[in-house]
Amino acid sequence: MCLEPPAEPPAVDEEVRAAADLLHRVVRPEPRLRLGEAEALELAPLVVEWQRRGSTPEDLSRALLPGLPYPMHSAVAVLRSRLQRRMPPVPDALPQPPAPAKPSCAECATCHDPVPTPGICGPCAGRTPRPVAIGLGSSVVRAGAQRARTALRPGTPYRSATA
Repeated sequence: MCLEPPAEPPAVDEEVRAAADLLHRVVRPEPRLRLGEAEALELAPLVVEWQRRGSTPEDLSRALLPGLPYPMHSAVAVLRSRLQRRMPPVPDALPQPPAPAKPSCAECATCHDPVPTPGICGPCAGRTPRPVAIGLGSSVVRAGAQRARTALRPGTPYRSATA
């Protein structure tokens, strides 16, 4: 009976080897995710794809480590599933931000009030009366601020605004 020497493992691409080493480093903090060399090499092509899509070791860690099941029946199956399901999108397939929207209203050419379409507003064209101004300017603001300061002083009884 002749024993054959063990067959040499197949040559592994340098990129795949580096990805397997990265996977070992990422899962090292979690004792339930212990992987053998063959298992890490099996998952390494998925890690390579993550790296091609611009992921960092921190991205891998955030995708693989939180919320692990208890009890852990197969670390390889859990990692494979997470690497496949949480794969980041291809960078050039990311949606482009929408073009800035054009303003939905314009200004009146005469008084600069907002109008729905470019041109002159109704009051400037003489079609509608000018709306009544709500505020009366700085004198009203000054008087209101003075009433507020007076009301906030200690020992001052509250007075209504109409008094």
